[in-house]
Amino acid sequence: MKKNHIDEKSQRSRKRWTDEDRNFLLNNYMKMSNIELAEHFGTTIDSIAFQLRKMNLHRIEHWDERKDNYLKKNYLIMTNKELAKRLKTTSLAINNRLIRLGLRRTFKWTPDSEKFLLDNYLTMSDSEMADALLTTPASVSQKLRRMKLKRPSE
Repeated sequence: MKKNHIDEKSQRSRKRWTDEDRNFLLNNYMKMSNIELAEHFGTTIDSIAFQLRKMNLHRIEHWDERKDNYLKKNYLIMTNKELAKRLKTTSLAINNRLIRLGLRRTFKWTPDSEKFLLDNYLTMSDSEMADALLTTPASVSQKLRRMKLKRPSE
């Protein structure tokens, strides 16, 4: 009988941690992300995070001048997800660092971006349009309301 996805996920989250597993974590948690560790162990990200907390292992992210300069140069042309991948951190860490550095993305609506909304709001989600325009879904949603554009299901 084939297991369904929920069963597999619940099985993976109940990993039995061996001393060898804990040693691997100890030696690699600063080199690998929780996603990479979860893939390595065949478990969930939450299971990895729990085990790291249980072992009192914390990643202290030190932002250096090189990373800050990279953020300053690219935050307007890259998403937090792209920045996180490039700097090997999380989107949340990128967001927090941008706030700390006082860097905000202010999207300027142009006739071309408004035309893009008009042409695509019926076939694309707010998130998809936001990705294409390098803005936030909330900004797209607000602009659609201001333009009085509603999807049929709304």
